Amino acid sequence: MKLHQGLRSLVCILLLICLTSVSWAQDETGLEEEFDAATSEAPSDEAVITEEIPPPPEVVEEAPVIPAPPSDVQQQPEPQLVEREIDDREVPLVEVEYYQDNLAPYKERRETHGIYFGIDYEMLELKNYVSTLDGLTYDAMFGSETIPLLHLSVDYKYNFVLGSLAFGIDFGKGSLSADKSGSERTLDITKYGVGLKFTLDNLMNEPYIAPYVGLNIWQMGISEESPTDSFSATTQMGYNYTIGALLQLDWLDYQTAKETTFNWGLENTFVDIYATQYAKTSADDDPNTETDFLYGAGLRLEF
Repeated sequence: MKLHQGLRSLVCILLLICLTSVSWAQDETGLEEEFDAATSEAPSDEAVITEEIPPPPEVVEEAPVIPAPPSDVQQQPEPQLVEREIDDREVPLVEVEYYQDNLAPYKERRETHGIYFGIDYEMLELKNYVSTLDGLTYDAMFGSETIPLLHLSVDYKYNFVLGSLAFGIDFGKGSLSADKSGSERTLDITKYGVGLKFTLDNLMNEPYIAPYVGLNIWQMGISEESPTDSFSATTQMGYNYTIGALLQLDWLDYQTAKETTFNWGLENTFVDIYATQYAKTSADDDPNTETDFLYGAGLRLEF
């Protein structure tokens, strides 16, 4: 029995030694294989790495998912465009002012409204006048001499496509003295009234020549004196009609004309040449104011 137990013990020791040797051999073999693999994969000092590094993957941002509203919540309807007519009274008005181009031609730069200032000299000959003092005629007292009547006028001017209309007031004063009948006679005339003129001043870019027609309605104060007596009276309404032409002077000194337009608003300077004829007044007992065609000239400024 003791022999069998000793043999058993010896066999166990031998098996234990064999198992230990095999395990140690396997561990050593695995370490050698790992070392060889690492040595073969590791690059040498002289090796050149030619592999390209791949770009980083693109990151795609996903849109956030909006959860659908619960079925029990009422959704708002989408707004819709509604057409409606706009009343002009609802739109505020904006006034736009444009500066005048002083270098532009008159036809382009002129505005709707303007003003005339005029002064003219008229040769008035009342050939049908008869003195109330002694019944002498105009020819017997003064012969062919005329009364130098000086006029001043101011007109409002409205411009439109065909030309312009001017409405204004005028005042005239003149006096004549002579000694044809053996005694000195003096005749003073004072005239004041209103006038209307139509002028074709929009035919050309610049109104070098602007023909016009006019009508004046007036009252006339007549005063007569002799060495021994005197007479004065104011007539009823009378009228005279006029045809004439305006001759522009701006082209004579263009630079000065533009400077006055810029500094003073003077649009045009005209020479006014006209012919006019007086008619009788509306009262039969007034002195006879009827004349032939008379001639006059003056200066007219347009602003």
